[in-house]
Amino acid sequence: MEPDRTTPPPWLPAVRPPTPPPAGPGPPPTDPPPPARSFSWRTFTRSARGAAGLAIGAAALLLWPFSGWSWVPWLVGLVLLVLLRLLRLDGLLRGWVLHLGGVVVVVGLMYSTGPWAWALAGSIGVLLAGLVQLPMWKLAAVGAVLCVISGVGFGFATYRDRQELAAQQAEANTQSFSLQGERTPERVLGALLEGIGQGDVPGVCGLLDEPARDAFIKASGAADCPGAVATLRSAAGTPPRYENLDAITVKSGAGWTTDGCRTAWAAPPLGGPGLGRIDVRKAQPPGGTYFIGAFLPC
Repeated sequence: MEPDRTTPPPWLPAVRPPTPPPAGPGPPPTDPPPPARSFSWRTFTRSARGAAGLAIGAAALLLWPFSGWSWVPWLVGLVLLVLLRLLRLDGLLRGWVLHLGGVVVVVGLMYSTGPWAWALAGSIGVLLAGLVQLPMWKLAAVGAVLCVISGVGFGFATYRDRQELAAQQAEANTQSFSLQGERTPERVLGALLEGIGQGDVPGVCGLLDEPARDAFIKASGAADCPGAVATLRSAAGTPPRYENLDAITVKSGAGWTTDGCRTAWAAPPLGGPGLGRIDVRKAQPPGGTYFIGAFLPC
C-alpha cells in the first residue's frame, strides 16, 4: 500500500513559501572601468614635456629650409637616439630622450645657418603661435612685425654674402688668369687647344672665366672642369692641332673676339660650332693677361 503523498515529509516545511527565499550575500559590486582618456591639445601644450617638444620641433622645421635642407643634423640626432637606446641610457632621461635628440638637430641646423636666419625662424614661430590664438590678434601682430624686420635683415645679409663670394671668386680668377692667361689675345685659342691635347687641367680650367667654364663643362657632358678636359681629350683622339690656326682675332668693344669656327675647336669632338667664337677678355693688373670670358656660336 503506497504512502499518503499529501502529508509532507518531516524535513520539509508544512507550507511551501510563495516565493523562493532571497539569495545570500554575493561578492561586492566592482567599480566600472575608468573611461579612456582622450587626447587634449590644451593639456599637452601646457605640460612641460609637451611644450618643450613643440618648441624644439618647430625650431627644427623652421631652420631646416635656411640650412639648404641639410639632412646631416637630422642623421646626427637619429644616431644619438640609437646610441642612447643601445647603451640603455634612455631610461635615465625619464621621457626626455626625444627632446635631447631634437636639441642636437636644432644646434646642428643653427651651425649651418646664421643669426639672421635664427631671427627669421623665431619670428615665423611667433607669427604662427599668434595665428593659432586668433581672434586674439596682438601676438600675431607682433610676429608679423618681427617677420618684416628679420626678413629685411636676412635678405640684406644674404645679398652681402653673395657679394663677398663674388668678390672672392673674382680675386681667385684674377690670380688664376695671372698664372694661366696668355700674353696676347691671339694666343688664347691656341692655348686652349694645346691644354686639351696635353690634358692640362690647370692650364685649361685656369684660362676660363665662370660663364665660359660652365659652357665648356656643358659641351663635354662632364660634371666638372677636370672631367670636361679628360672627356674632350679622349673624344678628340689625336691631339688637336693648334699651330697656324685659321682664326682671326678682332677688337670687339671692351674685349676681343676670336673666330675659331674653321679650327679643330669647332669640330664636333671638341666644343662644336655652338662654341666656335670666343670672347677674349683682359685681366686686371698686375697680371694683365688674356683669358676666355665666354663662348659664342658660329
